[in-house]
Amino acid sequence: MQPFFSRLIAVIASFCIFSAAWFCLWSISLHLADRPELAVLLFPFGLRLGLMLQCPRAYWPVLLGAEWLLLYWLSREVALAHLPLLMLMLGSVLTLLPVALISRYRHQRDWHTLLWQGGAMVCAALLQALPWITQPVALNAVLLTLTGALTVAPTCLVIWHYLTSTRWQPLGPSLVGQPVNWRVRHLFGYVLLFMVSLWLQLGLPAELSRFTPFCLALPIIALAWHYGWQGALIATLMNAIALIASQTWHDHAVDLLLSLLAQSLTGLLLGAGIQRLRELNQSLQTELVRNRRLTERLLETEESVRREVARELHDDIGQTITAIRTQAGIMQRISPESGVKQSGMLIEQLSLGIYDSVRRLLGRLRPRQLDDLSLEQAIRSLMREMELEGHGIISHLDWQIDEARLSEAQRVTLFRVCQEGLNNVVKHASARAVTLQGTLQDQRLLLVIEDDGCGLPVGSPQQGFGLAGMRERVTALGGSLGISCTHGTRVSVTLPLRNG
Repeated sequence: MQPFFSRLIAVIASFCIFSAAWFCLWSISLHLADRPELAVLLFPFGLRLGLMLQCPRAYWPVLLGAEWLLLYWLSREVALAHLPLLMLMLGSVLTLLPVALISRYRHQRDWHTLLWQGGAMVCAALLQALPWITQPVALNAVLLTLTGALTVAPTCLVIWHYLTSTRWQPLGPSLVGQPVNWRVRHLFGYVLLFMVSLWLQLGLPAELSRFTPFCLALPIIALAWHYGWQGALIATLMNAIALIASQTWHDHAVDLLLSLLAQSLTGLLLGAGIQRLRELNQSLQTELVRNRRLTERLLETEESVRREVARELHDDIGQTITAIRTQAGIMQRISPESGVKQSGMLIEQLSLGIYDSVRRLLGRLRPRQLDDLSLEQAIRSLMREMELEGHGIISHLDWQIDEARLSEAQRVTLFRVCQEGLNNVVKHASARAVTLQGTLQDQRLLLVIEDDGCGLPVGSPQQGFGLAGMRERVTALGGSLGISCTHGTRVSVTLPLRNG
């Protein structure tokens, strides 16, 4: 029995709330329409259509029943003729067709929902006005239904979206004790835009009145750009209130209805368009993040393969060269011939040369410092190995980066950029000093390698520095690498930091 009573209470509450709102909107519409039956086609129709588009089908009989009871009551109170009463009821039945069709399709994308429901609103408005096709007020009826549907029904969509997307919690002492977040900045913006809309209606000179519709689009654009389709529909509602308020001073009902219809269409279409752009941008950002993570995984896999290959080459070639040197030494000791001794010495020297070459190649294949040292210590070790002071270059390292916030791919990339940059300084820059600086700026990592050398020759490509591959790796990680040669050479790298 408990579910039955809960359902009964919900039905009674829905009936009472809808009836009160319907009558209030009819009273407002009566000031904009010539006759009581035509006032039903304006805002009351838009309210019933908006609720039917959002609520479950089980509540449709409640909405239709409440509206028909109110129509019967109006027919007795304001002497409503039987023919208009029947046409209103017939129109309400005809509107069930587009509403029933659109209720079957629920789209995950908001702009799809907005456009489909906008199309259903237009179809329902035309069907609601269809019984009036033989009446002298047929065009006025169409204008009223279109205006009411596109003005009130989208507002129901905004409210319904808020109610269904909000996480409701039981009302308890902990929830009551929490301060209310009024979002004063948002409220102030809404009030300001409403005052601007009202001033446009009442304050513009008569010779500028024709520009009012263009000016009313500005609040819609502003709120749509900032809040998406919800902002566009809220701005449309504010404009509608401002337009209705201006009717007290301007007695042009048709012009008012056309203005309401035009700005409602503007808000609906503009909201859908901007929401579409927002969803495309969000989808693009998601794909970029996904591709960046995938690229980082690929770089980490590449470094893992490099490390394994370097280890195997070091072990195999190192053992082979050691065996060659051992055999060459044995040849020199046991052979009495001087020619054989010289050949043994030459073999030993060549094996040492091969060993040195392999060590250099292994260092480029996988920097061994990164396996045993932190990034700062590895860079300092690299600066010592390159013997900068022996080349007359004074070096300075200023490192202010928390290595824990770097991924392995970022760590290796930064080291390789330092390796390439210092190698270029030694070979090409003819510099006396070089500075490496690693800092954090606006949640991004900044690495700068700067020297006071001769810079890049005029007309030569920047790829001559050997950093073309590094630029690709940095770009793949979501960063950028730039080279400038105004005074010496400056290589700057920016990379996004990991969260946490």
